[in-house]
Amino acid sequence: MRKFFIFSAILFIFCFFIGTSAKTTPSSSKKSTTSGDPGIYDSGYVHDEKVITKKVTQLKDDQQVILMSGTFDQLNDIIVENELLKSFENWRGTRYSWGGDSKNGIDCSALTRRVYREVFEFELPRVSVDQAQKGVHISRADLRPGDILFFRPENRVNHTAVYVGNSLFINASSSQGVVLSSLENNYWGKYFKYGVRIAEK
Repeated sequence: MRKFFIFSAILFIFCFFIGTSAKTTPSSSKKSTTSGDPGIYDSGYVHDEKVITKKVTQLKDDQQVILMSGTFDQLNDIIVENELLKSFENWRGTRYSWGGDSKNGIDCSALTRRVYREVFEFELPRVSVDQAQKGVHISRADLRPGDILFFRPENRVNHTAVYVGNSLFINASSSQGVVLSSLENNYWGKYFKYGVRIAEK
């Protein structure tokens, strides 16, 4: 599927770049008691909308520079970034629901699966630990748009999310619902374990 983005880069890049903007207003959510993939119950997580807005602005500024003088792979990453941001807008504000897999409520692994389906037309496993085994492990320094992020606090529970770029990721937060979060946030930086890159996508 990655070839699709490479061959589509020139045709779609300006449309996506100009027309895509990420809104970061979080919505409140409740933790459901349904069965499924619990992820991290992140009651200690503080969502800083100003920081996220700044990160999105920086991402867009970097895209402008790349559009002028970037490599083909960098241009392809812009396509992926903006497709991911479009998928985020589709789910933004959806409340967290353990075991949920719809606009009425969704958990972390279901959101990761839905984003992959929308952006890459690739079907991931339903459960986060299975998703983390689908590709090769990537360090934080080597993350690229579309990599899956794997979190595991104190070896207790698993949580996945989808990396966008500039530390931003699409996140089904148990305390905030679907939001953009940042790896530079102390909470998420503490529990991040590794990225997962799925070559087949």
